[in-house]
Amino acid sequence: MSPELITAFASVGTFVVIAASAIAALVQLRHLRQSNQLSGLLSVLELFQQPRVHELIDFMRHELPEKMENPDFRAGLERSPIDRREHPELHLCDLYDQIGSYVRTGLVDESLFLQASWFNIVLNWTILEPVVTICRRTRPNLFENFEFLAGRAVSLRQRHPHGIYASAPPPVDLQSARAMTAYTERP
Repeated sequence: MSPELITAFASVGTFVVIAASAIAALVQLRHLRQSNQLSGLLSVLELFQQPRVHELIDFMRHELPEKMENPDFRAGLERSPIDRREHPELHLCDLYDQIGSYVRTGLVDESLFLQASWFNIVLNWTILEPVVTICRRTRPNLFENFEFLAGRAVSLRQRHPHGIYASAPPPVDLQSARAMTAYTERP
């Protein structure tokens, strides 16, 4: 075998090893990205389990509609700075605005987050939109990431009016479920 042929085989072998290494690195990067996005999603979803956030949601859903009828309360939304003690609903707007920025920049996967939270995003945007509208009279771009998130949630719902699944899930066979439960409870 000539030295040129040996050199050619060595070059091809080197190329194959480098190509395989590059492919392995790309696969690892993909898995790392998915792992990071899952971690980010879990962190975001965990925020909504905090008692303070539950209090804000309760305030927004139960007290805010009545407070919005008060002209003094609405006028407080145009002041700068806004008194957050008087307007705790803005903390929820801030939270959704932050999450919207994470989704827009790809730090949190849009599809995963919206599948888990689309309904609450749309509901909370609907309730908070009048608040945002008043705030924007003096601060035009306020909470635009929250609005982006709401828009994406509405778009998801319009694309999948009957749910994310391709077809309806099969009905649950309650008798089989009872039988399994009875079986597992036996000593």
